[in-house]
Amino acid sequence: MLTRRELIQGTAATGLALSLPGTGLGAVERQRVLVVVQLAGGNDGLNTVVPLTDPRYRVARPSVALSQAEVLPLPRGDLGFHASLARLHALFAQGQVAVIQGVGLPKPDRSHFESTAIWQTARLEPHRDPSGWLGRALEQRADAVRQPLMALGIGPAGSSPTLVGTRAPYPSLSSLDAFAVQPDRRFPQDGPALNRAVAAVNADPREDGSPAAYIRRVARTALGASAALADATHDYRSMVEYPKNGFADQLRLVAQLCSGALGTLAFHVTLGGFDTHANQKRQQATLLQQLAEGVAALFEDAAAHGFADRLVVMTYSEFGRRVKENASGGTDHGSGSVSFVIGPAVQGGLYGKPPDLGTLADGDVPATLDFRAVYASVLQGWLGFKPGPVVGNTPPFQLFRAG
Repeated sequence: MLTRRELIQGTAATGLALSLPGTGLGAVERQRVLVVVQLAGGNDGLNTVVPLTDPRYRVARPSVALSQAEVLPLPRGDLGFHASLARLHALFAQGQVAVIQGVGLPKPDRSHFESTAIWQTARLEPHRDPSGWLGRALEQRADAVRQPLMALGIGPAGSSPTLVGTRAPYPSLSSLDAFAVQPDRRFPQDGPALNRAVAAVNADPREDGSPAAYIRRVARTALGASAALADATHDYRSMVEYPKNGFADQLRLVAQLCSGALGTLAFHVTLGGFDTHANQKRQQATLLQQLAEGVAALFEDAAAHGFADRLVVMTYSEFGRRVKENASGGTDHGSGSVSFVIGPAVQGGLYGKPPDLGTLADGDVPATLDFRAVYASVLQGWLGFKPGPVVGNTPPFQLFRAG
């Protein structure tokens, strides 16, 4: 493995030096970070934040509805968290969780592919412009192209379209060990030479719009990012015990990367499995527990490393589920659902309209809050970006504490 110094020196010789912040930069160490968590598959909002006092909830869901013992009440009394969200419930009590109700697409689409594309691009016709909402926002920074670690996709799913910009390719990684040029296992000593060879093959800086030019740029970005990541995270030690599952592993890697001054503003991680057409109660309970315990561990680790106050986690899912259960002990694709925004800087509480099961849209909880308003609020209130170029004229609302 080349050191970061060797990588920068080598690329500088060909005019390809990347701007990789050092560990001593105070501005980077004070930089705010957003972790976007995709709950892939369509999370059922009604069993996440439960309408406890509405009798229509249990009439529509005789086997899928949660009992009183399976719900943690919220202060207003008519709503409660799924009991598997106990760790988030505790953070809510501390004023660190914003519960955004009725969030969804202005024109519902029950296709996983189409709805996910709309959420990830913030475009109602995403195939006309496939760039991601967060990727476009990050390009408001003048140094976006020369800061390849400004955003990172974490996990086996690879980089999310959410992070795809129009100019800057952001890397994705499942682990630090895997994010490197891999020599033949029989000849590990060939690693440095292989690194140099890959750098030389992709050294041509010409940008002519061709696929080859794009591939060369991605390769140079990956080489620089790999060296910087290895250098900046070498001394990290986890301060907490994370749960033993893949989602928690993703969040532990986020903490490890945040502990180094890499200049990363945004991460995208994925927790999949929310397409609960059958056996919903057991499946969703497991997934929500993974979400809550993983996020709580991340914030504990962040507090131990001194960056919890500059960390925010936001969740999204492509749609909610239908109000009535199906014949398989599950629910089918619906519309409005719930998102969480979490962190010490968040002005915790309930936002949006709680579900009114007497006023449904084709059997669905309607989306009463445009998802782009959440994006606008996070972009403006947390990251300090102009939301207009990303989400149009959708107005933001206040989600964060003053100062």
